[in-house]
Amino acid sequence: MSPQLFRAVAALAICLCPVVQGDRLFTVNCQPLTIQRGDPIVSPGQISSHVHAVTGGTNFALTETNEQAVAAKNTTCDKALDNSNYWQPQLYHERSDGKFEIVKFEGNVAYYIERACDYAPGRTNCGDAPKPIAPPQGLRMVTGNPFLRTYNSSDIAQRAIQTFCLDGPNEGERPTLPRLPCGRIRAETFFPSCWDGKNVDSDNHKSHMAFPAIGDYNGGVCPESHPTAILSVFFEFFYDTGAIQNPNRLVFAHGDASGYGLHGDYLQGWTDQDRLETALDTCEGGPDSAGCSLAVLPGGKAGSPSAQVPVTPAPEEDVGLNGPLDKLPGDNPVTGEIP
Repeated sequence: MSPQLFRAVAALAICLCPVVQGDRLFTVNCQPLTIQRGDPIVSPGQISSHVHAVTGGTNFALTETNEQAVAAKNTTCDKALDNSNYWQPQLYHERSDGKFEIVKFEGNVAYYIERACDYAPGRTNCGDAPKPIAPPQGLRMVTGNPFLRTYNSSDIAQRAIQTFCLDGPNEGERPTLPRLPCGRIRAETFFPSCWDGKNVDSDNHKSHMAFPAIGDYNGGVCPESHPTAILSVFFEFFYDTGAIQNPNRLVFAHGDASGYGLHGDYLQGWTDQDRLETALDTCEGGPDSAGCSLAVLPGGKAGSPSAQVPVTPAPEEDVGLNGPLDKLPGDNPVTGEIP
């Protein structure tokens, strides 16, 4: 995808994302980096159980520390100080003959939004609360559950996962994968915004983070157990489903045909924590205002997403980039369905 076309997609995303007037935010627009069975958070040093679409810093590898991410020489994102890595499961099309073809991944937009606020005894809203801090150095976290195949609307973590058909008869946002035909799909993952203030990771990569206790997944007052609010991190990953011929059904790389198991991973790799911390102070004119660029780009020069190659090559495996596959990489059986 050309930078010009990607900016057009990103602009469309900004119009449709769940942002309300008065939110203070900035966006990071990223080209694809790699499509592979790597996941240095959940499966460090091993081949992951399923394929991921990855953007961001070029030091992404099966084993990657946050310090290695920060040290990357390049990024596919338009904010040159952002060597973070962003990833979600790759999307496939299961054809009527049972073969699987990869759906073109077009890149992503990551939002950093002022949504949550610190816990304080008796606080019931964020009206006069201090601003959230930036995601701390070394932070690693995941959102969503790849094993889910049913939906519970009372589960705040499940409400944080959605897909959006941007064009076609099935247009709209939903907790499932959309039925085809659909011109373009946006896969949305909203991460917990409340931090325990101590740990930048945990055994399940979730326990050090929490969603607000008062409010909803996308904003509110943090719980006493996780009292520190950080800038909310929200991903939108784009797939060109309009190019699918003879559409049958969509399935994520982990074998999920329902979409309930969509999930995302975030590895913080910003090279200048101070600029990240103060970025929102100069982004009040809009998500991509000139002030925001001055805050997060060296020299204040405008950037654009660019294609890059990972320093460490992807594992040698055909993930569908060379044509249809008989089975999903990792041999994941397809389970679940759209109700």
